[in-house]
Amino acid sequence: MELTKKPLRTREMVAIVFMIVGLKGGDTTPALFAEHAQNAIWLGPIVSFLVLLAPFLVLMYLLKKYKRFNLIELTFHLIGNKAGTVLGLLLFASGFVALSTDMRNVVEEINYLYFPNSPTIAIYIIFISICIIIANKGWETIGSLTWALLPVIVLTIFAVLIVDMRDAVGYRIFPIFGGGADVVLKEGISKSSAFLEFLLLPIAYQAFHQPKNFRLGIYTGGILSCILIVSFYALYTMMFDYNTINNIAFLYQESTEIVTLGHFFTNISTFFMIGWLFSSFLRFIIYLYIICWIFGAIFEIKRFEGLLLPIGFISMMLSLIPPSFAVNELIVRETSLQIITPLFLIFPFLLWGAAFWKDRKKT
Repeated sequence: MELTKKPLRTREMVAIVFMIVGLKGGDTTPALFAEHAQNAIWLGPIVSFLVLLAPFLVLMYLLKKYKRFNLIELTFHLIGNKAGTVLGLLLFASGFVALSTDMRNVVEEINYLYFPNSPTIAIYIIFISICIIIANKGWETIGSLTWALLPVIVLTIFAVLIVDMRDAVGYRIFPIFGGGADVVLKEGISKSSAFLEFLLLPIAYQAFHQPKNFRLGIYTGGILSCILIVSFYALYTMMFDYNTINNIAFLYQESTEIVTLGHFFTNISTFFMIGWLFSSFLRFIIYLYIICWIFGAIFEIKRFEGLLLPIGFISMMLSLIPPSFAVNELIVRETSLQIITPLFLIFPFLLWGAAFWKDRKKT
């Protein structure tokens, strides 16, 4: 699948990566790590990023070597159509499950914090409808919109960080390893697929002005995202005590609720809501488009935008099956991440082995 127009450059890729990965510092992912790691939640993502680094670099090496292919095309080229279809469907299914569980959590958060009197299904339909409508405009529109709104979101993030630092207590970061170094390592490794987007975004490898724009964008955006996530998780650790941190579902929202600016601005969380809502919509617009793109590439559907509506609403219906947010986050999402993680740690090396074998046969 090759696009004729490729106006997107490095800056749009940086914005896309920052939006889809970096802003996991403000969703329910911290609560997932906090369940066992407790006040060492900031170390969990570091372990996850280090574990994902080798598979990610291997995949980027292969994409640079075979310049004409995106993620799915590369898979077909290296391991054949049948095996490539199986692997592609596994990647699609993994991303689809992650999309469904993450979206349920964000919709529950919006419902609980901002529209408590509205039915969840109504919020969900509005949310997914907006995502589908904007995603249908195409990848170029998504990239340009993400870049255009990035300053507002970054300004919100820095405002939250600055305001929250006033209530941070440095010694709460101790003990460094929280529930224990072995627990931190186990959590970081088993839940590293919480950041699987790094290995799904290469579906867009051919959609940029030049391949180097994609590579430079994903490297820069990845580094910035890692810094942001670790910074937010460390800030949560310093704001909430040992006994509280693993009992708070929405750490980002809670961190904006407990701070004030004098006697006149006692509910400043309202000011941060706009940026957070923008980022949530953009994140799932990108995510939904990528999942449909992968499915379209597997079955050679060139106009895969037609998949946005059915895949989006199927995702919504499946995500509503868990009876509550707690079940979705602590059982469905945690279990699915532990199942998905080995696939994302192994498949780049599988492709690398196939590439090595093909090169050896040529010689």
